[in-house]
Amino acid sequence: MSRVPLVLFATLMLAMPARAQDAPQPTRIYVAYYQISYGDLEEWIGMYYEQSVPILEALVDEGLIAGFNARMHNTGGEYNIRQGITGDADTNFDAFWDEYLARLQAADAAAFERSNRMILAHEDEIWNIDVANIPDGADTRYVYDTMFQVNFADLEEWNTIWQELLVPVLDQAMTDGLLAGYVFESHNTGRRFNWKMLSLVNDWDTIDELQAVFFGAVPLSHPLWKLFTAHKDELWEALPPAN
Repeated sequence: MSRVPLVLFATLMLAMPARAQDAPQPTRIYVAYYQISYGDLEEWIGMYYEQSVPILEALVDEGLIAGFNARMHNTGGEYNIRQGITGDADTNFDAFWDEYLARLQAADAAAFERSNRMILAHEDEIWNIDVANIPDGADTRYVYDTMFQVNFADLEEWNTIWQELLVPVLDQAMTDGLLAGYVFESHNTGRRFNWKMLSLVNDWDTIDELQAVFFGAVPLSHPLWKLFTAHKDELWEALPPAN
């Protein structure tokens, strides 16, 4: 199982798989975060499956985007839905959103209005997908999202440590069954954080085991931990299956 740069991210966290065989390899992801009342979550997710997924599948087939995914909040942060749209450097995300929202409204104006009204707050980001080691077809219950704000003067050293020291550790964790896959992303557009790692795990208990392995490789005395000025963790889980 080898580390694959800049590919296979369309399999990560997929609510429904991308079907187009000639879709561009994803090198960017547009992430939309939504805060929805927990009393409305079941209805919103049902409308996502019924209204959004068929349109998103069509847009993948037409080549406007490479893939799409959705997760719901488990731990951390104010947002409880995370919708991802994957593409490459040539993907026009503005054109995607215009077309996607127009089709949603045209398909069912009342459902479109209701879905929008359930969104109490939202925020968008775009990330560059720098490295992804995800086996074909991988999908997991949990995605652990670890974000860092690294001083731009230290980014080269930061990336070198991750590539040379931590990639072998993560690959071994996959061999040992603690980790199903991982992705490194760098900031393109959005909030304060400019680097993140996504860890794919199937079981809650393996998160603690994975942390122990990780900090065994880079204890708190390691120079890595002096290179960032802010940090945040979020845990996302798979949406419940469609009814």
